[in-house]
Amino acid sequence: MDAQDYSEVIILAPTGRVDHTSAEVFQTELLEHVTKCAAADKHIILDLSGIDYMSSVGLRALMIASKESKKTDLTIVVSALQPDMKEIFEISRFHFVFKTFETTAEAIKGFSDAAVAAYAAAGEG
Repeated sequence: MDAQDYSEVIILAPTGRVDHTSAEVFQTELLEHVTKCAAADKHIILDLSGIDYMSSVGLRALMIASKESKKTDLTIVVSALQPDMKEIFEISRFHFVFKTFETTAEAIKGFSDAAVAAYAAAGEG
């Protein structure tokens, strides 16, 4: 899972499918980032543009990460859902669990000016 640091925001960008063969690794990596970000007073944007499918075990990993984040002040938002993933989120009602944004650039605007500036300086915004 690719991770990029922009001030107090970490953008995580997993790719591929999250199903029974990959969900354990996905969950482990995601929870490691949740722990690190909570300790460093950072927040997470989960850029799902590279995910074309997520099964119930992947959604479970997201739910566990959400519950862990609520133990601290860590915010996790989701950006750039592909059409199939957007449908999965709506059917499973995960759009009520995570605030979602059409693009990662929109998501980062919900954080500090420093995060927006760092994102733009990296040529992302």
